[in-house]
Amino acid sequence: MDQRKFTTSEAPGSLSQSKKRRWVDEVPSDIPEVAAKKKKLQALSSAGGDAVQSSHLECKLRNRDAIVADRVIAFPTEVVILYDPPLATIETRLMTQIRHLDPEESVYRRHFRAARHVLLQVGPCACDLLWRSVLKHHETHILPPYEEDDDADIAIATIKRAVRDLVKNWMFSMPNFDITSRSFNVTPKFAKLVQILKSCQILGSDFRGIVIVQKRAVALAIVDLLRNSDNGLGFLRPYALISTSDFYHQDETCRKFSLGTHNLLVITKSNEDLDISASSLVIKYDLFESQLSYIYAWCHTGRCHSYLVHMAEKGDETHRRILSELTSFSQENRTSIEKFKEYRGRFLLPHKLEDTIHSYDSQTEDEGEKSVSLKDPVTSNRICLRDATSTVYRLAAAMYDVEKPFDVELFRINKHLDEQGSWTYSCNVMLPAHPTLRVFTGSSCPTPADARRSACYYTCTELFNAGVLDYRLFPQQRLKPARFLEDDFEEPKKNMSNKNGQATPNHLYPRRKPAFWSNSLTAVFNDTLYPVMVALSGFSPDQYAPVLLLTRHPLPRMHDFKLFFSGISAPLHLAWGGPLEVDQNQLALLHQYTLRICRIVANKPFACPLNEMAYFYAPLKSDCTRTSSQVQSKWNIPDFSEFICWESVRIASRQWATPLNWRNVEDLANDTADAVIQDRWVEFTRRYYVVKTRPDLSPMSKPADSPREAAYPNLLEYCKSRRKGLDCLVDQEQPLIEVSKTPGLSNHLSPTFRPLTTSAKASAKYLIPELCAKLTIPASTLRTALLLPSISRRIDDILIVKELNAKFFNHHITEELLLAAISTPSAGFDYDYERLEVLAGDAFLKYLSSIYVFVTNPAKNEGALHVSRQQIISNKALLKTACTVGLPPFIQSRPFSYKVWQPPNFSLVSIREDFTPNDDTKKISKAPSQSPLARKETEAIMEAPPKKIESEDSVKGKALPGSHASSKKENRGQQDTQYTQWLGDKAIADVVEAIIGAAYISGGRDLALTTAKTLDIPIRNIEHWADFGRKALTPPPRVTAKLRDGSIEAVETIIGHKFAYPHLLAQALTHASVQGYQSTCYERLEFIGDAILEFMVIRHIFNRDDKMSPGVLTLMKGAMVSNSALAAVCVWSGLHEHILYESFPLAGNIQGYIDELKKKQTEEYELAAREQRTPGQFWLDVEPPKALSDVVESIIGAIYISDGFQPIGSELVFNNILKPFYNKHITLKTLSHHPTKVILELLEAHGCQSFEIVKKEDTNQPGLTCCEIVIHDVILAAATDTSAAMASRRASALAIDALEGDAGFLGRTCDCRNLAQAKKGRKKAVDKILADLQDKEGKDIEASLLDSTVASLG
Repeated sequence: MDQRKFTTSEAPGSLSQSKKRRWVDEVPSDIPEVAAKKKKLQALSSAGGDAVQSSHLECKLRNRDAIVADRVIAFPTEVVILYDPPLATIETRLMTQIRHLDPEESVYRRHFRAARHVLLQVGPCACDLLWRSVLKHHETHILPPYEEDDDADIAIATIKRAVRDLVKNWMFSMPNFDITSRSFNVTPKFAKLVQILKSCQILGSDFRGIVIVQKRAVALAIVDLLRNSDNGLGFLRPYALISTSDFYHQDETCRKFSLGTHNLLVITKSNEDLDISASSLVIKYDLFESQLSYIYAWCHTGRCHSYLVHMAEKGDETHRRILSELTSFSQENRTSIEKFKEYRGRFLLPHKLEDTIHSYDSQTEDEGEKSVSLKDPVTSNRICLRDATSTVYRLAAAMYDVEKPFDVELFRINKHLDEQGSWTYSCNVMLPAHPTLRVFTGSSCPTPADARRSACYYTCTELFNAGVLDYRLFPQQRLKPARFLEDDFEEPKKNMSNKNGQATPNHLYPRRKPAFWSNSLTAVFNDTLYPVMVALSGFSPDQYAPVLLLTRHPLPRMHDFKLFFSGISAPLHLAWGGPLEVDQNQLALLHQYTLRICRIVANKPFACPLNEMAYFYAPLKSDCTRTSSQVQSKWNIPDFSEFICWESVRIASRQWATPLNWRNVEDLANDTADAVIQDRWVEFTRRYYVVKTRPDLSPMSKPADSPREAAYPNLLEYCKSRRKGLDCLVDQEQPLIEVSKTPGLSNHLSPTFRPLTTSAKASAKYLIPELCAKLTIPASTLRTALLLPSISRRIDDILIVKELNAKFFNHHITEELLLAAISTPSAGFDYDYERLEVLAGDAFLKYLSSIYVFVTNPAKNEGALHVSRQQIISNKALLKTACTVGLPPFIQSRPFSYKVWQPPNFSLVSIREDFTPNDDTKKISKAPSQSPLARKETEAIMEAPPKKIESEDSVKGKALPGSHASSKKENRGQQDTQYTQWLGDKAIADVVEAIIGAAYISGGRDLALTTAKTLDIPIRNIEHWADFGRKALTPPPRVTAKLRDGSIEAVETIIGHKFAYPHLLAQALTHASVQGYQSTCYERLEFIGDAILEFMVIRHIFNRDDKMSPGVLTLMKGAMVSNSALAAVCVWSGLHEHILYESFPLAGNIQGYIDELKKKQTEEYELAAREQRTPGQFWLDVEPPKALSDVVESIIGAIYISDGFQPIGSELVFNNILKPFYNKHITLKTLSHHPTKVILELLEAHGCQSFEIVKKEDTNQPGLTCCEIVIHDVILAAATDTSAAMASRRASALAIDALEGDAGFLGRTCDCRNLAQAKKGRKKAVDKILADLQDKEGKDIEASLLDSTVASLG
């Protein structure tokens, strides 16, 4: 047998001598080999192809005595069997005819899906036989048909009869395993499986085999085909073990397998945790990206001389990557896996177990079996009974303490004798680090495996109900290959055309809503709420009282975030508490209290039934913050139940206001402490914070500091003129209350601060207590409540990020980075994607795609490579990939619109309806104890004509004046801004780049590569970065030019690194002018070197200053990678002396450039010394030959390839040559000789349009000129000098220093970008209105309505 060894370069992570994994194209001759049996099996001649196998494969045990004597638990011999890719998979004739009978696939929906899986995995013969089994077992639980009422639907009954007649009369062919035959009707994969099984015939009755597949239909098809084959497989007695809920059937099947009634089990992944007898052969027919699945398969093998076979497709890089990762895992955990097998999984594994994001899809495979499950409200994933064991293993591994010994018992099986005299089993789950919820016992089951599953599911349920089961432990569902994830969204709507009829690059997309709130309402409520304390750090509880957020399901843990007050940030602290048991009365009180809070905060008549309320609010005592600060771990959870102010809840739930106790000064002072009051008895009106009581003033006073009453003799007369029915007061000498107006809702998520415009109308400063109502919500609670809309928006954003991270990236990307990556600058948050987009879009994605096209196109020149790269990273290509995977709905582009804030499932009702009681909301608007004046005000509201209060759904479609809002079609055209958004094509492409940048920061280049592939960026057949080195083809040494003697050594000395392949350095230094070597000049190396260098530069700047704005990053990068800078580096380092060229003009240009550059360098150094500054970019005014900069990049590319596509040498080049040069000559202060240019470029890059440079004569120092840099009316820097030019330069330099020291200044001060977006939106609306009017009423109407329309828009 021809053999070649699988080298380390081919499979990263070499195997140790004690355990080898073989990669073979044909079935090895020693599977299995036992000397006590018949003669040694000969190699199969029919397999064909090269075989790859290791010399370690020879079996050392030659007889049964040796096997029995060996008491050491040996690792199985692992073999990788390679099979050919499947042939062209087209539907069989039978399947085509059935589809003609059922064109919508509505009757046999599930069977069509199963048939396609079987066709791909087993072949056409098995696909046809599946339809025969459908006819034979039409009503079985294995493959039940689509449930429809045949009697009620004649058409369905007709289809079923037609399919039955077709299948019954069909001539089925038997399996043909000869791949050279024209009637070959199985897949190469199944044919290879048959070869493996044939080689086991030598074992006779001792043979036991297990085949593990993913799909239930595939398991049934394999068994059916093996039973119908007479090609040397008569010794097999196969059986498909696919049921996951019939415990007795599972136990009986395993018993028959142990006795030999069945000697081959084909099981699905869902059953791999069953206690099956040890087998001589375990075949992984499908590869799973799961470490636990690998351990299970390993445990199913025998103690000695057993085989674990992995079937992998030739050329499939995903299979190669999976096997490579499993190899590394098995080497690192050899001892613990042995112990796991010896004690049948009773001990935990001291390793973080990882499963792929596309784990076993239980919900599609077991549609015919009803099973209980836990649903995660965050991601909508589920834990079913069969998933629970792996979940507990992963949970326990994550809890494992490395300082303790790893032999921690996780499961303990208990044996019981039931009343009927039968043995049953129960299992104890003992978590290693849980202080209170440590031991869980499941129900009694007929087998130990079932008992373990039951106990694990019970454990997951208890942890879930306790709010401590991490949502990341739930198995992930597969991504849907839909354009968008919303079922009701088909195609993004284009924006309206501009005046020239050209479509603008904006489209309308849906906005993702968090699934958490809707999932919380679908589950059965069990009288348990899960509290999260919301407290603003940096303020005392007397200013901002803590508030409890109570959810129906545990809110997932999330990091603290910042809120902004006039541009100043304050951290918001979230603390999770233990489950809170509430009765129906308490739940009703919380419902009314939450309604009260939301109505007061929004000042709108909200209503929401109790069963539709997604979350509740509750007030807390001030000392609860000390309890929450004592929490040290996720298991030490505080109990907030004793800190809830239930009395405050009862008062607020009954009425929105109460009369003030104004009879004496002391009572009034006590009653107004921490109070909010209103000057009228209506629920939705102005409110005021109480500053203090003023005994020195009375209603008959005329306060001098209150301009509102300036035209009246006293405060009482002013009130009489404004209030109907007010004739006199009970007490005209009562003290007044000094107040300040409560602020309205605002956006506390934006760091941008613009001074509030002062109203021309004077506000109240003093109020008469007798005329006032006291709000039942304290002032400290109201201040926090006014933050709740901003807090809820940020919580929604984080929940969406958690969904995105789970569905696409298997929780691998840091959530804070992912949140920034999907947030556009137009959202106005304190973070956005711009810095990440610079890192990925301008750097990593170019770096990745350049390497990819270089490796996969070895014959293309630089120009063709550039074209190929653009096809991958262009905005158009990235937009297409984003829409393909359904990314746009997750993007956050709209600023928080606090004016339309509305909690989930809340609705607006009219004031008249609000006074009408119903089952869910009891007259919460009317205060029970009112003064006569208050009753008059209430009656006036009831007598007023009903006013329609529009819900957000109707407000969103409100048309502008003159736009004919009565048209239903036009109202539908006005989109709901809460659930839709306009996104530019470039913004979507930028988000794709930013996500890749976030992945790089989170997990390095391999995670960024995986993320790019997940986002459908076409990087084919590359799974690991090391695959580039394995696939790359480079010119051999004989076709590259020969350098001058000593050049290689000299260059290696300069860069500080030796070339593994020196001929690559020769290619990097060879100019295209060298005759005979044009095809091996440095152009291709320069192409990838340019991308590598740009990435290293951006990474260097990015890591050096994490506060640097994207505009500064771009300026710095442009200065560092420019041709002029790299040419200067080439001369400065001496690399130019070793370039190989045969062009006299080029030689003259290089020499002339060197002379001029040295002259400029001397002048700059002398000037910098006189001015006591760092020398700047002396090369800017000298035009360099491009060859000098190209050589620097080509050397970086050459050393990168020489190091096996690893960045070791290229980073040394950067650190030894480029970094010192950059640090000396290219900083923010030295970007140009004139800092004024730099400051203007920085402001332009940020999008700031409100800035000026003010020059004026210094009045304090005659003869000097003062220059000020003013941004949004804020003087950023100022300087004086004898000339205006020097003053401007000095002021600009100081402004650059100020921006370096305070990177968030522009973000807080400048909102030009948001205003530009709003202006663009207003222009869109105007254009739309005018276009509609032009279609309906002609062009004459356009001019008459333009002015009024623009005025109404602001």
